[in-house]
Amino acid sequence: MLKGIDPRISAELISVLASMGHGDELVICDRNYPAISNSQRHVSYVSSSVEEVLSLILKLFPLDTFVQAPLIRMEVVGNPDQVTEGQKAVHSLAMELEGRKFEMASLSRQDFYERASKAFATVSTSDDKPYCCFVLVKGVI
Repeated sequence: MLKGIDPRISAELISVLASMGHGDELVICDRNYPAISNSQRHVSYVSSSVEEVLSLILKLFPLDTFVQAPLIRMEVVGNPDQVTEGQKAVHSLAMELEGRKFEMASLSRQDFYERASKAFATVSTSDDKPYCCFVLVKGVI
């Protein structure tokens, strides 16, 4: 038990976040993403949305300021320029929690899977919003 840490964040997730260094990447994904088979380390947050988990993570995890887009979304298949309502909400929340504006990049589904497979860890949620899968690039404190 530790002071000042939201009790909803698991010891496993704290350990993963603390082990990451500058430039390491973390995936937060919806319930449809193949999180277990496409990750090096997996942390499960069932009964949570991507936004809920992002809120917990960004209290501890700085997003990179050395890259133009420290948040990367999975593109909608067949409509890569479409930004879903869930993606807009996550981008807005991330900028609010970071206290700054930044771009959100995108990758095709297959390119996203490839990049995500190399990420330090993946946090899966039970979020049912489509295309609610993101890569976060860790910054420095």
